[in-house]
Amino acid sequence: MPLKTLQIAILGGNPEAIFVGLRNFPAHKLALVTAPDAAGQAATVSAKLADTLRLAVSIVEVKETSTQAILDTVGQLIRKETGEFEDFIINVGSAGRTLACAGVAAAFVYGIKVFDVSGEQPEMFPVMKFSYVEVVTAPKVEILRAIERSGGRVESLEMLSGIMNYGKPLLSYHIRGSQESRGLESLGLVEIERGKRGRLQVQLTPLGRTLLSTAPA
Repeated sequence: MPLKTLQIAILGGNPEAIFVGLRNFPAHKLALVTAPDAAGQAATVSAKLADTLRLAVSIVEVKETSTQAILDTVGQLIRKETGEFEDFIINVGSAGRTLACAGVAAAFVYGIKVFDVSGEQPEMFPVMKFSYVEVVTAPKVEILRAIERSGGRVESLEMLSGIMNYGKPLLSYHIRGSQESRGLESLGLVEIERGKRGRLQVQLTPLGRTLLSTAPA
């Protein structure tokens, strides 16, 4: 039995790219992600699809067009729709440059397919079929959650050790990494600064926050 697919289209200046995507890839429902200034265009596209394809369409308006906003929005859609849909794909063909980059980033973070549109031809991007969270081990996620509970930043490894009862050497291993294993810093999930007396201050990055929003509790 074919998988039920949710297409997520980031709406920008080329609505025709949305129709190209629907002609070339399966879709049992379409989620139109749009900025406030394109809400009217989204309503027009939605009405046309309802008339011609009888396709269910939801319009998801983002307050800003930052990469983080798109990451959060795509993550929320996946969590909301996972019970009904087994497959997800993102169409960035209609998006402007900034939104298209954000859509591709979301596909890599969540491990879902993404394509662009050139004329009448879609072009798939090579995305790994697993989400970023699957690369990060459970202890690393626990460390990220401990930092999140501390307001997104800890002033030293001693402070972090007291919060979660991990020894400093083990924390350093998971945060800084080793020759055999990449740490949270090299994965882009935390930033490190050298504070007073050589103490390591550790702060979540936007990607780290995004990963936590998708990781199982």
